[in-house]
Amino acid sequence: MKKTLIAALIAGIPAVAAADVTIYGAIKGGVESIDTAGQRATNIEDVGSRIGFKGAEDLGNGLKAIWQVETGVAIDNSANSGNWASRQSFVGVTSDFGTLRLGNISNFGDSDLGNVDPYEYNSDALGLGIYTRGNTRVKNAVRYDSPEYAGFKAAFLYGTEEDKSINTNFNPVDPTTIKNKDRETYNLGLGYNYGPMFAKYAYTYRTKYNAPVDAPAEKGTQHQLEVGYEANNLFVAAGYRLSKGDYDQTFANSFVDLSDLNAATLNTKLGKFESSEYALTATYSIGNFMPKVSFVQGTDVKVDGSKLSDSGYQQFVVGTDYALSKRTVLSAQYGHIKLDDNLAKAFGDDKIDAFGAYVVHKF
Repeated sequence: MKKTLIAALIAGIPAVAAADVTIYGAIKGGVESIDTAGQRATNIEDVGSRIGFKGAEDLGNGLKAIWQVETGVAIDNSANSGNWASRQSFVGVTSDFGTLRLGNISNFGDSDLGNVDPYEYNSDALGLGIYTRGNTRVKNAVRYDSPEYAGFKAAFLYGTEEDKSINTNFNPVDPTTIKNKDRETYNLGLGYNYGPMFAKYAYTYRTKYNAPVDAPAEKGTQHQLEVGYEANNLFVAAGYRLSKGDYDQTFANSFVDLSDLNAATLNTKLGKFESSEYALTATYSIGNFMPKVSFVQGTDVKVDGSKLSDSGYQQFVVGTDYALSKRTVLSAQYGHIKLDDNLAKAFGDDKIDAFGAYVVHKF
């Protein structure tokens, strides 16, 4: 039996080689020290290690079949390694008319609007993870990307709602308890490049949760805009995002539960939430060094058009990369988040301070 299996594996090697498979990935790890409410925690963290396999087949007449399987791995604790194909994984076709893929696919924010967040990190205090929330992969999705024409490009993604069951554990005081149920996702992306300048826009619409009758489920919408300049070692990007829908669409959900925020602001009503944020990032390459700095401003959260007073936040991150080679980079950064009074009251502190140091190797 063993000989038969070995023979079969050997026989399959030429076929695999002929399929033109590329193995790629990155090992990313570091140390993070986070100070919240006077308590400091220092941890060894994995910050996005992954391994992937991808390939293509020429089908003739300018048409190619493409595929990719990418899996997250955790170097800080092997027991927490990701499931197979847990990251962007797909099968599709590409030609002069564009690219069509289906699988677990990045939305336009994840694939094209990440320039404003150039950091490696696990804690959101050390990067722009709060600002870029929702920029992620969509399971059970199909995405079309147009070819680029005169600097313009477009993309559209649709994600299906496969789990239509109702969450019977719904808590009317905290509507985020229904967030484990699927929504349909529609995502449109537009991009334009003109020399060193670029502009990108993403719109995401998510249908209501399939929730109990008394659940205040709302559709979710998100607008994101990013503009920037990159030339002569200088990179500058500015971003804006507007999020509407359930409470979990807002940045405040990254810090506190709705019930805690209601207690702090003396506002107990549930309704349509809205939050706005602005971001600015700059980097400059000097030899092997690349200093970088970012600022974020989140304005007061709104409920049914009325502001929840003192519910915003401010953040800055400053750090630098040092390239040991084209594939190996050391980095370090300091991050600080300042919460407005009522958000701080709900959170239990008015600030978060963090420091991180990392090493990244790509292959």
